[in-house]
Amino acid sequence: WTIVFRWCRSPHKEQLYVLFQVKFTLSTSRIMSEKGEKISKIAERLSFFFGDPNLRSDRFMQKALEREDDFGASLDATKLLNFHSIKQHTGDIETVIDAAKSLTDFLVVNEKNEISRKVPMKKSQLDDNIPLSLHVSNLPVENQKYAVGVADIKALFETYGNVTLIRLKWKPAAKTGDDEEHQDKDSKNRRKMEPAGACVVEFEKPDELDKAAVDLIPEDKNDKKTLTLKGEELQIIKLSNYIDARKMSKQKKHKKDKSDSNESGTATGNINKDEKKRKEPPLAVEKFEIDWKPGCVIELKGLDKEKCDRESIKAAIEIEDNSIYADYSRGQTNGAVRFSKPCVEIKDIAEKLNSGEIKIAESKVETARVLEGEEEQTYWKTFIDFKNKKLQLRAEEASKKNKRRR
Repeated sequence: WTIVFRWCRSPHKEQLYVLFQVKFTLSTSRIMSEKGEKISKIAERLSFFFGDPNLRSDRFMQKALEREDDFGASLDATKLLNFHSIKQHTGDIETVIDAAKSLTDFLVVNEKNEISRKVPMKKSQLDDNIPLSLHVSNLPVENQKYAVGVADIKALFETYGNVTLIRLKWKPAAKTGDDEEHQDKDSKNRRKMEPAGACVVEFEKPDELDKAAVDLIPEDKNDKKTLTLKGEELQIIKLSNYIDARKMSKQKKHKKDKSDSNESGTATGNINKDEKKRKEPPLAVEKFEIDWKPGCVIELKGLDKEKCDRESIKAAIEIEDNSIYADYSRGQTNGAVRFSKPCVEIKDIAEKLNSGEIKIAESKVETARVLEGEEEQTYWKTFIDFKNKKLQLRAEEASKKNKRRR
């Protein structure tokens, strides 16, 4: 009130009012500018996440937007708040919605605050990146980490056009344990993913790729321009040629394996037929038993069947002084993780898997939950039956080998 009284008595009150108005306007402008910058950064991330280049490899976004023939479904905007590159800018859903609404030519926001693409990407377009991409190998690696970043690689290729995506490639690290059932307690010895020393560089337009190929993959090797990173000369070919070479290599391996199998089958067929028909009593095999504890199994659904394996699951999940085993077969979308003993961290891990804070093979799982009650009992019964069947088969194979030696 003293300030108001003095202001009212001041002969310069008009000037003071103008000064206050200017300060208020500048403060409001700064706040609006900061908000606009935040919205702009989030809009850039939304353009990336919903864009074609990311959708071709991001299994979480594919599942969220998938329909019968395209990726035109809507994604609840609140789920985007779990994305690290959005979380670092805001935790406010309204800011995310404002950012999405700013992309009027690309995204649509409905009354439920769900976001979808204005023009859905069709499933038939999933391989459209192949004629736009280069496969780059011999990237520098130091201490099982990439010695260069995405920005370093992008800077090399931007002279040829707009680079829409740099996807670094990873591979399972070499095993360090003797038995996956008895994982070493020291987390440093657990198998993890390590750099494959390669990446895919995707351009926006085919002519940009052609421009790069003229320089980097010319017909006359004398005209070849070399690119280096940290002293390493990069090996560059078109992604389409890389895929064809991989297919050819797999076909050769398949033919060789088939040939070896046929030779083995011919040798086996020479065994005395009467001996095969002879009925013998079942082999006595020691039964597999396990003293399992409740609350030690996390069921996983919606795994990336293209990238996921046991090693990537173990690399993503670890609890100190608690051994884990990944119950998973390659090419499957579902699996489980078993822990050697119950602890409170198991439920925390399931929650982090559900939220996407923990990813497996760079992808978020669809669901993760700790099994309980009858479901848990059924899981363990199935596992024990499987182990006993495996022991029985091994015993039968050993018995057959002994007969051949006789």
